[in-house]
Amino acid sequence: MSKSQLTAFLAKVAADPALKARVDGAADSDAVVAIALSEGHTFSPATFSRFSRG
Repeated sequence: MSKSQLTAFLAKVAADPALKARVDGAADSDAVVAIALSEGHTFSPATFSRFSRG
């Protein structure tokens, strides 16, 4: 479930320049997860880290 939430969030980020700017300005993976949660997507910082490395 987490990976599908992350994928959906990243698609939303790609389509929304303002959201992309917020994510690009995030200090760390915890901040990205908080932004995602505010947009209705739930995944862990570990899931984000794994996906961004791979």
